[in-house]
Amino acid sequence: MRTERTAGPDLRPLLPLYLVVFVAFCGYSLMITLFVPMLMGDNGFLPPGTGLARRTMAIGLLLAVYPLGQFIGSPIIGALSDRFGRRPVLAVSLLLTLGAYVIVALGVELRSEILLACGCLLSGLAESNVTIAQSAVADVTRPEDRPRLFAWIYSACSIAFIAAPVGGGQLAAWLGWSTPFWLMIPLLGATLLWVWRSFRETHPPQTGRAMDLFGAATNLATVFTDRPIRRLYLINVLIYIGLFGYFRMILVYMVDVWHTTTGQTTAIYAALAVVSATASFALMAPLSRYFGLSRLTVGATVIAGLAMISITLPAELWSLGITASLTTLHGTLVLSACPAILANAVSAERQGRVMGNNQALQVGAESFSSVLGGLLAAIATALPLTVFGVLLVLVGPLLMLQSRSAAAEARSA
Repeated sequence: MRTERTAGPDLRPLLPLYLVVFVAFCGYSLMITLFVPMLMGDNGFLPPGTGLARRTMAIGLLLAVYPLGQFIGSPIIGALSDRFGRRPVLAVSLLLTLGAYVIVALGVELRSEILLACGCLLSGLAESNVTIAQSAVADVTRPEDRPRLFAWIYSACSIAFIAAPVGGGQLAAWLGWSTPFWLMIPLLGATLLWVWRSFRETHPPQTGRAMDLFGAATNLATVFTDRPIRRLYLINVLIYIGLFGYFRMILVYMVDVWHTTTGQTTAIYAALAVVSATASFALMAPLSRYFGLSRLTVGATVIAGLAMISITLPAELWSLGITASLTTLHGTLVLSACPAILANAVSAERQGRVMGNNQALQVGAESFSSVLGGLLAAIATALPLTVFGVLLVLVGPLLMLQSRSAAAEARSA
């Protein structure tokens, strides 16, 4: 049974999904913005006097654990939601996330890197439910509506990266590092309650089909064999490495080069999130209509890469207002476009698996870029931003070639 497409999407049933995305990225943004100053300073997590190289590598590894969990969980949770429906799988994942943040908060309290890593891994596994949000949006919308509605998913992410770092940074400064993570628990409970009461199923369970968990876990291998879209998968991976490497390593650059405090670091990151929210909520839809989704993505990818490289050139903190804002704005447009391009390339029946694969590739690239960025920063703090920026500049022509190839295939079909 297929869900009927609506002539104009009613956003009210989708609001709980955007809340799920918001809450997930509240937690993750707390990890990103608080773990960096926690480990860069002598706060009991690493031995006093630990050198910069050891600290940046520890940060890279710890920030890689959450997306590693999402990398493992995304293909499975996408396939599970195809089989059992979006709503029940989403509810179970939120329950697991509650437990994960208890472990993270305890890890911060006890200054235990092992507990922190375990909690981050479990929360990453459970918060693969972002895949369900993307699939459910694709279930009930037309292809022409998807750039706007997928962009709003990134708006929810951006708002989370505004609210959580600012509020969490103040709470951590006044009440201790663990306080923001403890407050995630009631927020998750309220989210679970709203989802259960208000979210309407967008993909009825396929009760007549057996569930192959091994097949779901290995479904990611199809990114190499799915000829119509495998090049899109590859391009997305390269984009994700460049952009998520930037979003992680800009914090290390600020703390090490400009010696920003916890309050300054979280405030600057939140300001960049305002830029990101503006790009996804207000700019993505009109720009994609005017330029076309493919042309917009090509141009924004190259501009984001050039702007990222330019961050390392000026020696003043105020220069971030220009260079990092340009990187964030264009990078957000690209991140919003990547899943929309994929969703438009496949049938309704494949949305869950393809979005699950793409989410797994995204977080796998995010995990890899965190480790790579930490290793590069151990050599020179500016090196990750330069390397990731060059990567994006090179990806632009690849994306242009792919767009032309797809157009040629469409004309010959």
